[in-house]
Amino acid sequence: MRQEHGQQSFATDRRTTHSFPHECFPAYPEVDRVLLHTCSAVRPVIGVGDVTTTALHAALSGLAERSRVTADNIANINTPGFLAGRTDFESALRDSLSNGETPSVSPGAIARSLEPTNTNGNNVNLDDETVISTETGLRYQLALNALDGKYSLLRTSLQST
Repeated sequence: MRQEHGQQSFATDRRTTHSFPHECFPAYPEVDRVLLHTCSAVRPVIGVGDVTTTALHAALSGLAERSRVTADNIANINTPGFLAGRTDFESALRDSLSNGETPSVSPGAIARSLEPTNTNGNNVNLDDETVISTETGLRYQLALNALDGKYSLLRTSLQST
């Protein structure tokens, strides 16, 4: 296959145009990382489509985004002037569920941390990020187990009919 100058394809490059929408990966991904924009294209849940399944999918999407933001924070622990990112999806999920609405599946709001900075202008604390990463992983596993239980119940009911 012929490629133009500067368009190399590597086996480890997962930014293929056929698997993700174009707006997810701008021309300069480092600008996207610094500004913490996320891809808004979220695939719908395959399944029943009830409130519980949608809420679990929304929680999984928010937790996955928090995991990405935390990994970005850890990767930039020594970058001068880098401010840690924080993700909040729980408040929107809680509000929609308390109002009796079906929650929307979105990664949540991402903002820069306003915690005090070090001498180089960086405010990433490895201890905090490690705790956040561990807690996020445990919550993600819990949500996956709940979704698996829901699908197991559905599977069992379909097999018995």
